[in-house]
Amino acid sequence: MKICVISSLLLLTSMTASFAAFATDSDFDGVEDAIDKCPDTAQLKKVNKDFRYRMVVNPERLQKSVQAYPVDPNGCELDDDGDGVVNSKDYCPENTPLELSKGISANGCPRHSDQDGVPDYRDRCPGTAAGQKSDRFGCPIHTP
Repeated sequence: MKICVISSLLLLTSMTASFAAFATDSDFDGVEDAIDKCPDTAQLKKVNKDFRYRMVVNPERLQKSVQAYPVDPNGCELDDDGDGVVNSKDYCPENTPLELSKGISANGCPRHSDQDGVPDYRDRCPGTAAGQKSDRFGCPIHTP
């Protein structure tokens, strides 16, 4: 009986030690909590142990409107065009340096201050009045 109890305790102790060896990853992005700089990354984003990006999609949880986006080695979402808006929130994910030169809006698209239909980086007449018809350069069209 003593041998059985001691064996059970040893087994239980070794099981506890092996569970403690597993790192915690609360947001399930593949980056351990201890080194995760973006702890709230969605579960659709993963990196493997070599920090190579891969997208993980659980078809049972995926809706048609949801896309999977890769994360960096720190567990943070990527910003491929460097505009300061992460890919999952970027409505204009391929901004050029020219487009970025006049700033971008919160959704990642080129800023359009005067709402004349021409983004600021292309607008030769900034400040066109709201509702004023404008040409392709953002300058008012005067009709007789």
